[in-house]
Amino acid sequence: MLRKSITCISLLFIGYGITFFGIDYHDKLEDIEENELEMAKYFERKVIPKENPYVAVLEIPKLKFKRGLYKIKDPKSKLDKNIIFLDKSDMPDKENSRVIIVGHSGATSNSYFKNIHKLKKKDKIYLYYDNVKYIYKVTDRYDIIKNGTLALESNHDKKTLTLVTCKGNTKQLVIIATLTKEEKEKDAN
Repeated sequence: MLRKSITCISLLFIGYGITFFGIDYHDKLEDIEENELEMAKYFERKVIPKENPYVAVLEIPKLKFKRGLYKIKDPKSKLDKNIIFLDKSDMPDKENSRVIIVGHSGATSNSYFKNIHKLKKKDKIYLYYDNVKYIYKVTDRYDIIKNGTLALESNHDKKTLTLVTCKGNTKQLVIIATLTKEEKEKDAN
């Protein structure tokens, strides 16, 4: 009798676990599908339409990566759901801007920066913002100690794009890219 009770209770907990995991997985899948749909609209039109919820789009051709970004203070700008601009980030149209984008790496469904470790010097990164394509080239990469703050090396005489992700439990990988060109996008309206 005791063995049947333990088996029933165990199956009950496993069932609840599958249910809760399924809901969480389904929610994350919806977030991914929504972003991909918006990205398809964006790249079909080549401009960020007014109804698009994203303020910018990050593209890394070498990694076949394209992802929309919300405004810095937008309630949807959450690291557990997307890549995000760091609070102290500039936008690329500012003189000597320093754009800082962070994202998770690892093996979870929100590990959008799981492959940025493959970036090497001279690889290109595009940031689409306000109908301008900002073309950056990777110029540096280094690790920093993960301690809850982000102290980055500074180069304020050039426009830069910085990508940051975790590298294990104790370090963060920092990729620095310098602006090489700006291309005005044609408005599809």
